[in-house]
Formats: sequence, C-alpha cells, structure tokens
Amino acid sequence: MKTLILMTVVASALGAAAPAAAQLAKGSDAPLDITADELEVQNAQCIQTWKGSAEALQETSRLRADVIKVYMQPKPNAKPGATSGACGELIRVEALGSVYYVTPEQRVHGSNANYEASSETITITGDVVAANGQNVMRGDKMVFNTRTGEGQMQGSGKGGKNRPRGVFYPKKDTDQGASKPGASK
Repeated sequence: MKTLILMTVVASALGAAAPAAAQLAKGSDAPLDITADELEVQNAQCIQTWKGSAEALQETSRLRADVIKVYMQPKPNAKPGATSGACGELIRVEALGSVYYVTPEQRVHGSNANYEASSETITITGDVVAANGQNVMRGDKMVFNTRTGEGQMQGSGKGGKNRPRGVFYPKKDTDQGASKPGASK
C-alpha cells in the first residue's frame, strides 16, 4: 500500500514538474531543472514548493534561493481532483530568501525574486546587488527582461541613501599603440 501511495505522489510530481516556456536563460527553450532538499506538490492548485537550498537551472542560467515556488496554469479540461496531468504552462516562479540569479554575464543577489513567464521578466527585491565583471550596481529593486537583457534598477527614495548606485570601470584596450592619442597609424 505504501508503494502505491508513493508511486502516486511521484507520478503527480512528475506530471506537474514540466514547466514549459520558462526563460531563465536568454532565448532558451531548454527544460527548467529544479532541485531542493524537499518538494511539496499541490496538484489541485498547480503549485510546487521546493524548500532548502533550492536551485533552478536552465542552460547556463541559475536561480538559487531558500525556497522556490513554481505556479503553473491549470488545464481547462482537467478533471476535478485529478492527481496528475492537470497542470500546463508555467505562469511564474517565486524565489524567497537569499536569492541569487546568475548568468554568464552577470550575478545578482537580493532577498526575493519573482519571474513572470508571460513577460519573461525577473524582479529581484531587497538590497539588490548586481555585478557584471568589476561593474557593480545596487538598489532596492531590479527588473530584468531575460529575453532582451534589458533592465532597470530602482531605489526606495528620492535624494536618500537608497537611490540606485553604480560603479563602472572603463574597459582597457588590449591593443596598446593603436588607441593612444597621437599614436601613428
């Protein structure tokens, strides 16, 4: 009997664990691979809660947090009380506590994040620090489009210490003679 219950739980989790169209990685249609210490699946609500060192990977992009919640669209023709196959496309992913969003180009840290599949944007809040090489930006809220790579940083007050701030280092030219003023050509 325990084996049958366990198989039903595993089948339910597998049926609900295939978020399609997630774009954590720029322009990717690769699957979203999620892992954590614990998984709770609520099939009736199409919600998965991944707890304890949760990590979502897609190609070279990674979203880490204490908890990751995945919300999927209920299928319109699903039978009430169905234990598997009742959930369809990804709606959003919430990351709660010690959030890190890492791509090959940047590293972002914050307290919480919300990825919206329909707009392909990730919003990271709570003392946000974004780094790209040596360049660093800080603010209270960062909204980043994972498809286009465009984003914005916001602060919590005008004129206060919580305004967005960036430190940007000039790129050094590796061709020593050609870029110096007055260098002969």
